[in-house]
Amino acid sequence: MTLKEKYRSGLKPLVVEEWVDLLIYRPLGFAVALPLSKTPVSPNQITFLSALAGVVGAVFMGLGTYDWLVWGAILYMVSNVLDCSDGQLARMTQRFSRYGRIYDGVADYVVGLATFLGIGIGWQPAGYSALGWWSLVVFGGIVATTYQVMHLNHVRQAYLRAVQNADGSAHVHKGKKKKKSKKRMIFYVPFYILYRTYLAIERSVRRRVHLPLELPEHIRNLPSLRTVLVLWTFTGKGNHVTLLGIFLLMGKPEYYFWFCLVPANLFIFAVLIGHRRVLASIKRKQESSTHESTDSGRRTVRPDGKSDQELAQDPSNGGGQAHPALDAERVADEQRP
Repeated sequence: MTLKEKYRSGLKPLVVEEWVDLLIYRPLGFAVALPLSKTPVSPNQITFLSALAGVVGAVFMGLGTYDWLVWGAILYMVSNVLDCSDGQLARMTQRFSRYGRIYDGVADYVVGLATFLGIGIGWQPAGYSALGWWSLVVFGGIVATTYQVMHLNHVRQAYLRAVQNADGSAHVHKGKKKKKSKKRMIFYVPFYILYRTYLAIERSVRRRVHLPLELPEHIRNLPSLRTVLVLWTFTGKGNHVTLLGIFLLMGKPEYYFWFCLVPANLFIFAVLIGHRRVLASIKRKQESSTHESTDSGRRTVRPDGKSDQELAQDPSNGGGQAHPALDAERVADEQRP
């Protein structure tokens, strides 16, 4: 397998990959994961390093000076690179586990929460009261960012599941199951509880944003569906990390909070409307296809390419005359459920 093939094998379907991940974070993550794939380093250890870098960056942001804010922003983006690396390393080495996925998800939200708390503590701009500033941090940062990223996470998983159901897509990886010691399982319990809490919150998103249980190739290649999936990728974590990093380097994190609070939520609302219209269109196509296949199934086609009706009306076969055998067979076909 060539280097390019190894890199592509570690990606999700391109239609649900964020452009900023493809341009920046995935290549850098691959550069980290490739040499580590030949070492005993596990994906969970990379996840721990990712969380550590993010939390240390949050502490730097809380120190309240621009220089520390810049270092915090750098570590925050490094954390996202490592967050890409753990998944790529897992796919390269075929080391997957349910607890690893939970650990990775919880680590992401711990880093996000720590980052916003660090910004809130260390960077209150002039002109904001304490109440106003913390309201902006909570609703524009923690709540809005989590809500927006949650949409892409769910759409991506629903798409991968639907593709797998339709044709057994290789994009859904399954690793070898390993028995966990009781001590390790106890260690993962807090993460599992936090992860289940996140899933409970995500149910509200699932009710609004869903995909068919199966997506055959002719359906998933529809331009309208591909367009709405690409639009969802702009709500993902990679774009939020990059945007916040840029505003932190500018010394204006409040711009990020206002962006998430107003334009980003309006974008979510617009894409949601488009998503529902696309789903309605897919449903009509599937129903139409089902009716056509049902109607065609009622007509028996002979080896010569003619149906029973055409054969009965063909003058060369005594068209217009009674054909008891064909009539009996046709009646039997029509009576089938």
